[in-house]
Amino acid sequence: MIKIQLSLLVFSTLLYLTLGWEPGTQYVYKYVGRSIAGIYKFKLQNAIIELRSRVIIQSIDENTLIVKLTETAIQREGNCLVDGYTIGKDGDFENLINNEKDEIPNSEMLAAPFVISHNKGSITELKIDADEPLWIVNIKKSIASQWQLDITGVRHDGPPPNWQSISKGGESTTFSVFEDSIKGDCTTMIDVDRLTRSQVFNSDAFQLGSFDAICKDMPVYHIAKTRDYNRCKSNPVWFSANPGSHDCEFDKGNCGSFMHRTAMVKYVACGESISKLTVVNIYGFSDLMVQPFATKTEELLNSVITSWSIEKKEGITSFFGSLTSPKRHTSLSYVFDDFQQLNHDGTPAQPNLVDAYIKSPMAVPILHKNIVDALRVVGRNLKETAFEEKWKDIIERLAIIGRILPMFSLDELKSLWQEIKTLDYIIVTFFVDCVVQSGSNPAVMLIKELVETEQITGPKATWALAAIGYFAKTPTRELLRELMSFLKSGPVQSNKAVMQTTMVTVADLLNAVCGSPFKAAKRFPVSTLGEFCNRKDGVIIDEFLPWLTGELESSQNTVDRIVILTAFGSLGVEEIVPILLPVIRGTPGKFDETAERVRAILSLHRVVFTIPEKIHPILANLASSITERPEVRMASLSLLLMSNAPQTYWKKFAGGTWFDPDHQVATFTHNLINSLTKIPPSSPLLKELIKKATIAWPMVKPASTDQSFFFPDIRSSNLDEGIAVMIHNPTYRVSHGQWPVFMANRYFYQLGPLSAEVLSVYLWNYNMSDVWQNVWEKIYLGSTTSKGDNIEKLKAIWDELNVTPRPADKRAGLLHFNLMGSINRFIDLEELGKSIPALLASIAKYQNKPYEVSVSKYRMLAEYNVRFPTELGLPMRFLATLPLLMSAQGSLKGDGKGGMKSCINAEFSLKLSSEIRVDIPFNGKFIATGVDVRVDFLPPSDLNFSYKVPGQIKMTWIPEKKLKPFFYYHVLPYTITSDLAKSLTPILEDHGIKNIVLVDKPIAHRLPIGGRYGVNIQLAEIVHMVNSDKMVLWQWFQKWNFNGLFNLGFVPLELRGRHHALFYDPSGTHARSVTVYFQYQHATKSSKNTRVYESGSSELKAAVEADLISPVIPEFFPVLGRLFKNLECGSAHLLRAGIITEQKNGTFIHFNLIAGLSKDAWNTKDFTDIQIEKYTSGNVPATKEFNYSICYTSNRTWNNPNAYGFSKNVLELNDEKKITFGENCNQSGIRLTTKAYRDRETANAASESQQCFKNHTILSLYVSPECTEAQRSDQTYNNYELIAETENLSDNANYWINTARQWIIYKLYPFTVKHIQGQSNAANRSTVTIKRDFNTGTSNITFIRPTETVVAVNVRTGDGTVNQWARFSPLIFAYSKIFYPLNAGRNFIREASRLSSGGISEAKCVIGHDKVHTYDDVFYNYTINDCPHVLMTDCRKESMIAVLAREGDQGKIVTVINGQDIIELNPTGDVTVNGGKTVYTSLRDRGRIEIRSAGSKAILAVIYKQDGHLIMEMKHLNLIIRIHSSEMELSAPQHLRGRVCGLCGDFNQETLGEFKTPNRCVVSTGDLMAASFKLKSEWNCSPINNEISRRLKKETEVCQSADQFNHVHLFDDLK
Repeated sequence: MIKIQLSLLVFSTLLYLTLGWEPGTQYVYKYVGRSIAGIYKFKLQNAIIELRSRVIIQSIDENTLIVKLTETAIQREGNCLVDGYTIGKDGDFENLINNEKDEIPNSEMLAAPFVISHNKGSITELKIDADEPLWIVNIKKSIASQWQLDITGVRHDGPPPNWQSISKGGESTTFSVFEDSIKGDCTTMIDVDRLTRSQVFNSDAFQLGSFDAICKDMPVYHIAKTRDYNRCKSNPVWFSANPGSHDCEFDKGNCGSFMHRTAMVKYVACGESISKLTVVNIYGFSDLMVQPFATKTEELLNSVITSWSIEKKEGITSFFGSLTSPKRHTSLSYVFDDFQQLNHDGTPAQPNLVDAYIKSPMAVPILHKNIVDALRVVGRNLKETAFEEKWKDIIERLAIIGRILPMFSLDELKSLWQEIKTLDYIIVTFFVDCVVQSGSNPAVMLIKELVETEQITGPKATWALAAIGYFAKTPTRELLRELMSFLKSGPVQSNKAVMQTTMVTVADLLNAVCGSPFKAAKRFPVSTLGEFCNRKDGVIIDEFLPWLTGELESSQNTVDRIVILTAFGSLGVEEIVPILLPVIRGTPGKFDETAERVRAILSLHRVVFTIPEKIHPILANLASSITERPEVRMASLSLLLMSNAPQTYWKKFAGGTWFDPDHQVATFTHNLINSLTKIPPSSPLLKELIKKATIAWPMVKPASTDQSFFFPDIRSSNLDEGIAVMIHNPTYRVSHGQWPVFMANRYFYQLGPLSAEVLSVYLWNYNMSDVWQNVWEKIYLGSTTSKGDNIEKLKAIWDELNVTPRPADKRAGLLHFNLMGSINRFIDLEELGKSIPALLASIAKYQNKPYEVSVSKYRMLAEYNVRFPTELGLPMRFLATLPLLMSAQGSLKGDGKGGMKSCINAEFSLKLSSEIRVDIPFNGKFIATGVDVRVDFLPPSDLNFSYKVPGQIKMTWIPEKKLKPFFYYHVLPYTITSDLAKSLTPILEDHGIKNIVLVDKPIAHRLPIGGRYGVNIQLAEIVHMVNSDKMVLWQWFQKWNFNGLFNLGFVPLELRGRHHALFYDPSGTHARSVTVYFQYQHATKSSKNTRVYESGSSELKAAVEADLISPVIPEFFPVLGRLFKNLECGSAHLLRAGIITEQKNGTFIHFNLIAGLSKDAWNTKDFTDIQIEKYTSGNVPATKEFNYSICYTSNRTWNNPNAYGFSKNVLELNDEKKITFGENCNQSGIRLTTKAYRDRETANAASESQQCFKNHTILSLYVSPECTEAQRSDQTYNNYELIAETENLSDNANYWINTARQWIIYKLYPFTVKHIQGQSNAANRSTVTIKRDFNTGTSNITFIRPTETVVAVNVRTGDGTVNQWARFSPLIFAYSKIFYPLNAGRNFIREASRLSSGGISEAKCVIGHDKVHTYDDVFYNYTINDCPHVLMTDCRKESMIAVLAREGDQGKIVTVINGQDIIELNPTGDVTVNGGKTVYTSLRDRGRIEIRSAGSKAILAVIYKQDGHLIMEMKHLNLIIRIHSSEMELSAPQHLRGRVCGLCGDFNQETLGEFKTPNRCVVSTGDLMAASFKLKSEWNCSPINNEISRRLKKETEVCQSADQFNHVHLFDDLK
């Protein structure tokens, strides 16, 4: 019974629980609200808005309160340097803000009372005078929100409050309710605790002067509220995002670690019981904390702190008057007042096509004038070069214009255009760019009208239309229909470029706004304005999709179809799949072009993520079919795996690499899975892909580690700070093509949860070789077609064999690039090639007169604009932007002699900014905090270019008369208070800005760069850091890899202020001009033992002793004399480069480099000569005043390894180097003696390779991969000895040598087993001995200096997991391996070519006595008889080359037809050139035969003997032929890749279909293929074997084409 009574008592108490609002009582509170903007970890400096008021609350009855604000004041401070995060006990902090106070308009309305209706503390509605402006309504809503306290659980979210426990006195209770507030109707957790007396005495409320009078000895309660923004029924947050691909939601409590919102309020109340509480103190705070660039840096913070303290509680002596025209507000949510958020019926209001979307804070005519003035400033500054002007924030002006233009209606925009279009071209261009950026519906309609009326045309129209979809802010259904009608209009349809661009733009926009509600909510303000459309909307289903399908059906042009298919992919709705299936399937006679099929497959890239259960089987079927085209399979496989296909598919294709007959597809699969195992998991999708790739990787067939020619290379980097870059480069090629038929380069950036595909470039290159050849000939005004009688002989051979090229694909040359959706262009490469003559003709017109240049482009690449309400009822905005500016203004003038004068002011600017701003809506004032990051590149303006034969390039810079920055970078954190009236003044130019400075004295450095040459160029920095030195720079550098640094290296990893600049200062400059020059020449020396044929002639002549193939300028004579001094026959490469600065006093300062490298024709020695000198010359050329000279010579000799098999002798290289200094290079120097050799132990290990021995025994040819690798090891030096001796070195030289020594010892430290210091070794002498282990690849190193000895064992560079350079750039690390260990049979160029081509450059064809090894590593048995057989020729009949062989009496006789020449090589001793015979065995030692180009001395071919072999080299074709008795070898001309045919195969890197006849009929064995390439007519020779003849005839009676592909069957039913 007692329990029942107690329960009834509690229940009755709850009925009247209203926070102690005693009817007839008046409460007076002092209210202070403060909004504080700053950088969280830089609390020293903040911008503050403070609102103060005395608030009187009259309790009329249990459900009604009347509230009145009195003595209200608002003030601001932009540079508050004291702690504003704590409000004093009385709310007083008068000295906190020293700035201006803001006069409140309509103060009488603000002071007018308003009515709060509540149900037990849960507010049900407000009544506010209807005449009060919206900003006052929002402030009054904020006051009511702070008094929203539903401790009864009227709107409980979960279990209701347990008041039975709290009533016992001393216990606490926690519960959740839905509470409406200024920031939305969200779940709020409420904690109620009764305080102990000690806690009461320690509370802030106890310090109030009114506490004792009100609370006396009554119980005191602590009530805390915490708002959960992740559970809201309404959430007044407006945002737009470009790009909209972030993986979080801005209107929630947090967006990853990028953005956080919190709100907590503490109430202290006292009363006789829980039912009679009087609130005496409220302290609330809410934070918006944002990482400015979504990376782990210091955060921008806006904290709102509110304080209420009771002053008195008394009976009502005078009731407030009633409202004259009350308006009911059932929601406390903030209503944005700068645009129409709600219709009259309370539904979301969507903007129309003509009215301004955003309300202007000032008269539009004023904004009109300001925009015109700002654009004039932009145009003027980009044309001028003054340093002071360049510091104006031009790019920010354009960004601000783009944000102001939504305040214009369509008519106002038209009026602005009428004035703008009469101004300079650059101003018009930037205005159109800004209109596009603004993205309002009137702005889109203006662009539409300008294009339709042809007021903007050509590239300007195309650029604008390419971006309107990306920037559209409110794409309503009405606007989408307008764009659809625009797409069908005459001006669009009549211009292919405009139509294609608009088509893809509209498709992208429809996907963004209609394709997915989830995606639309990330990009557009649909939470505020409501949904615009959905994927079933009529504008898609009934209009765009049927129109696009009709365009596809009616188009006959492959390039046009690719663009249309791209639009389908951009649309990305499920309904595109049935339309694309016939194209993907390859419908014969309609959609059977491979380029179109590949594009159709790639067009599934969006829909594959929405309906993967339907798309994955399609892609898997295509990728699995070994009878499909490789490009189709690779495109399907790439999309399948990258779309997070189930693990089963990964295992299937990983295991399939062991059995796939197509080498390209197998390698592609290998590289794709391998790439994904190595990238960092920077996103949830990548984590899944990496996990699946790692599981599948052990099942993949191992492949070469070289860089493959066809690959889906994926490179990725990820910093702990949250910065990630991924680059995806898929490449497809066809078997007969030298160049890929499809390439893509896709860049993905990620900053925390913000991600975007920043750049995508797609190149379609099907059957375009003729186009590129024509372009080359048009540019260089010549044809490469050979003529002559011998050409007819080659054609006769082709005709006899019926040589048939592979059927050509339909031509498709298209370049598509997309920069973050804001720059989206298609270029028809075939049409571009046709325009070359007209372009060259137009250039020729300006050879002697100026050509005006005006190129400019502005784009807002990314913009995140999020608006929140604050607890004070003031609007707050977070804005992050990434604008880009490119400009070139000036003129070019040719001199008619190959020179050109350039006077162009160019600028490339990139700006990354982030800001939190809190506005005072009634006067346009605001406070803000932010970070501004800026990168500027401004090349020199006055440049002269010239080119002179032979091969000299010059560039001369005339220094300006004004200060000129070349590069500028800054990071500026700031706080500010300012005024929206300065509408077009960039923040950084506002006088109210205060940079946040964290150190008393910033570190300032200036490094002169050009002073030695009379040019005052300096590198300067000012940094607000504790340290700025090499260690800081190195630590920063170590965080990055190559891709990350060169893509997002400008993103700061911390927000401390800093400035870096490279600039030119005319003061202190004595130079009149600065000239940089470069010149290259090549020379060849023939010996007296050389015999020469002119191409096309049979006449033989002897070479002159010093016969130089090309004339050499006098400056090269001294170095060339030294290079050829000890060279009987060989070639030299000569390089001359330097800087010459002409001084104002008539003198010249020179820095010259002359370098030469010569190598003898027998590849047994080379000589390097380099001279560097700096000197000053006077008016008299003979006078030179030297500053320094450095000379370097190197003389290397070595013995070559055997051409075949293994070298029995020790391979040795000796190198004598000298580095000398002084005016004549004779004052001091270093002598380096190096010896490298391959010892017998390594030779035996290599030659005893069991697998190679086995292959050699079976095949009698050293051509297996195992033998090739064994030969590489046999030719690798494994011992190195270096002796360095010094003489009279300067202190500076010794410093650098010691620095290098310390670095070497540091690197050897992990492997060092002995380090002895203080020794007395030989003075001025150091030795290094290296012994490399053949099996492990590790090295033992001994380093001996005069005073120390270091011994290190098992030294290794490590792989990508431990080596810093391997991590920074795997590609550079891979190429670095060509320098150690050295190889006797290969040079650096050859090794680099092998790495770049995936080993293809090493391909060779070997013809044995009865066996053949093709270029593609296929062996077969065949014996060549006395009839000529075609070993290799160009089956596309483009290169005039053929190699024939027949069996002679003592070996194979080889005939080479090359253009005009027929060369016959007889290993018995005869060489016949065009009928002229030479007995090469009669030549003296090291004699050779040269064939030179007619009319010049360029060497086309060289024939010589070496080690019993007859060798012919044609280096311009990369063809080397070696003949030894009945065996011969042909290297692979890379330019004929996939185009050759003959006994050597087709050189397409595929073993599938290797055996085929000249007319491309498949045969079963290699001997049949060889027999089909035997020539019959005009040759008196033996017939082929009867059995082979019978089999060949049988298999070719019905030709089974090697080019036949079967399409996979795809079901139409996708259910």
